[in-house]
Amino acid sequence: MKNNSIRLAGVQGFYGDNPTAAIYMAAQALCDFMIYDALAELTLSILRKDMDKDPNTGFAKDILFHAKRVYPLALANSIKIVTNGGGLAPKNAAEAVKEILDKEYGKTVKIAYITGDDVVSDLEEWQAQGIVFKHMETESEFDLSKNRVSHANVYIGAKLIKEALDAGADIVIAGRVADPCLALGVLAHVFGWDLDSTSPEDLDKMAAGILIGHLLECGGQVAGGNAYSEWKKRDYTFTQFAYPIATVNESGAAIFSIPSGVGGKISKNTVREQLVYEIHDPSRYISPDVTVDLTSVTLEEIGDNQVRVDGAKGFQKPDALKLCIGIDEGYMTDQIFFFSWPYAMEKAQSFIEAAKAIWQTLPISYERFDIQYIGLDGIHPGVAPSLDSKKLEALNEIGIRIAIHHKERSVGKMMLQSIVCLGLNGPPGIVATMQWGKVASKVYGLFPALIDRSLVQPKMAFVS
Repeated sequence: MKNNSIRLAGVQGFYGDNPTAAIYMAAQALCDFMIYDALAELTLSILRKDMDKDPNTGFAKDILFHAKRVYPLALANSIKIVTNGGGLAPKNAAEAVKEILDKEYGKTVKIAYITGDDVVSDLEEWQAQGIVFKHMETESEFDLSKNRVSHANVYIGAKLIKEALDAGADIVIAGRVADPCLALGVLAHVFGWDLDSTSPEDLDKMAAGILIGHLLECGGQVAGGNAYSEWKKRDYTFTQFAYPIATVNESGAAIFSIPSGVGGKISKNTVREQLVYEIHDPSRYISPDVTVDLTSVTLEEIGDNQVRVDGAKGFQKPDALKLCIGIDEGYMTDQIFFFSWPYAMEKAQSFIEAAKAIWQTLPISYERFDIQYIGLDGIHPGVAPSLDSKKLEALNEIGIRIAIHHKERSVGKMMLQSIVCLGLNGPPGIVATMQWGKVASKVYGLFPALIDRSLVQPKMAFVS
């Protein structure tokens, strides 16, 4: 399939994102393809929890809502859908979507799913073969015998998305396809780009696809959401928020825009802020399909809420892919307390001292506990400026969050129950949320490593 230009809409930036933009774009036929980016490292851990309870899940559950409310609108307007919302179980997701569409839509829809990124069942064999996985930051070696693995997924590329669309798929549901590769797969399909080529021209086109996918992948973020660059002069609202549309030509140049009459804004500022989001080295932004130099990218405002993007340079794809191994690390139990004026900070500190003393008397073990002062260092301790003693004394109120990491499920509840008495016997003016350790949440750690791409064999299939 070839075309002069194509419209890609980034309609989801995370699992649970607001669906109204997708509904609006689908109903108004404002694009040709809808790109749903549902995954992050955290998301896979959430999906692992779901799958532990029900093996038929393991995918982003909001895909079911979209299958009922959005996909029929999109399909009626000849809009195709590409998503990595299949998470840990793309086949489960594809079968669930097909069941909904068969009932709600009443037409035959070709649904493809992509697997092969899930390598958890291969880890033992690879370790026996002597394959070593080193942590990407600490360089420590992963030892399967010392860790309880919850999941293990490799970031794969765009090739099978292209193949699925080439084969006539209306909907493509993938697992851990790297975020920007969702768009690259679409563009390679539309314009016939060769994803195996190593020619400079083709590598630049692939780099353009990754650039476009990177700008689309966070949904409304490129349209002024979560943006510092426009904050002081913000002239747009956060209601009925816009999500971006990229109109792309065969060379890979794109015009980013948003629908008229909605919140949000597309400007040179908002685009360049998203451009540098989570890229590490801008001269060597690594994706599974191509290594991208973003330092030559040009941004030009060509009209209201219209920015032309071009100039990415592409280089050879990496020999290794990123592997994220999830590790079951036990449980976390937390509780929030607030202390009122006067002496709010002093009362909070005395409460913490009493809690520590009580815990030392308990016949339990735990990994650690963390204490955050809400409003002072609850988000980034040690980074934000500290208040001087006079300002601390004058606080109207202060909150503290106690988070306990423990291996045995009952430990957190026991620790918090042991300090219930401080509500009556401790400092005055205390208010607490009422869970008191009743919820022990699973804690998953992350071991990021590199894996030789020859070990990973992605597959594409259609739901029958």
